[in-house]
Amino acid sequence: MGPELTPERRATALRAFHTLPKEDREDAVALARQGRRHPDERVAAVAWWYAAAVLQPRWYNRLPVAVPAVLVLVLLAAAFLFDNAGFALAGLVVLLGAAALVRQRILTAPLLRLMRPPAAGDMPD
Repeated sequence: MGPELTPERRATALRAFHTLPKEDREDAVALARQGRRHPDERVAAVAWWYAAAVLQPRWYNRLPVAVPAVLVLVLLAAAFLFDNAGFALAGLVVLLGAAALVRQRILTAPLLRLMRPPAAGDMPD
């Protein structure tokens, strides 16, 4: 998980990452998955701050992957037991939300594991 950021710093980091060209964002993520930093230090710093903003120490980032999986199974069992489509729909919502969180962790965790930018106190423009 990333460091705790104020809402303003988090918004700045997210905006800065999304203003980077798509190729730079994709390159930063791909290189981070290989354990390498982006050669452009500005892009590397913006990507690190983005990962820090996305992986805030919140309850949903601390939740083990098994918890939503068990919840989906319980909801599906309840849907069959009570013949209620509402439980099945709730299970689908939990499944999609958990999949989005897992995808987010997989994509951003390698960025955060890279070396913190030299001027980590400075937010990207």
